[in-house]
Amino acid sequence: MKKNLIILATVLVSNIVFSQVGINTPSPTQTLDVNGTARIRQTPVASTLGTSKLLITQTNGDIYEIDPGVVTAQLKIPTTVLSVRLATPGTTLLPGSNAVNLVRFDTIDISPLAGIGNWNASTNTFTANTAGVYQISGSIQLSDFSNPSANFIIVTTPFAQNSGGLLLFNNRYTVNQVLSLKLNPGDTVKCNIIAGGADSFYEENAIMSIIYTPL
Repeated sequence: MKKNLIILATVLVSNIVFSQVGINTPSPTQTLDVNGTARIRQTPVASTLGTSKLLITQTNGDIYEIDPGVVTAQLKIPTTVLSVRLATPGTTLLPGSNAVNLVRFDTIDISPLAGIGNWNASTNTFTANTAGVYQISGSIQLSDFSNPSANFIIVTTPFAQNSGGLLLFNNRYTVNQVLSLKLNPGDTVKCNIIAGGADSFYEENAIMSIIYTPL
């Protein structure tokens, strides 16, 4: 009995000293070295990714953790990084006569990850923090609109694209457009509306979304 206790104590001390345990292998090379299959019967369920990591294995069986964003970047998966809209129709008259009016968004449905970009709700401006291809979709509807035409402009640091729209019934005007281009860190995105006629009008609703694809 004493002999068995001595052997057991020796094994435990050995494991503590070397901090390596081998299963089906006499020569472990990691803290836990399993030569065979493994099974986990129950794990906690995460409701969101949050700061969670993914587990991957190397060809030699070593286990590592990796950020999900790194996997997405490697696979070049497009991701919607921003979705904003005007939920409450504007109550402030916007001037015509070719005055530049900043499109206002009061509701954020999808906020960008800080690593990709930032949204400034005060200036209604998105700033890219990571280089990539950004697809910007925008639409706006104006009310009490009696002007003959208007331009809806997606304004970025490297490029601005504008297009006209359609005059609808009940003095409404609508414009939709999409712009895709490469943005670098520090480049910005915002939307403007310019009406050529002299009459004022209201911003009734507006939507903008940005899809990011890693380079």
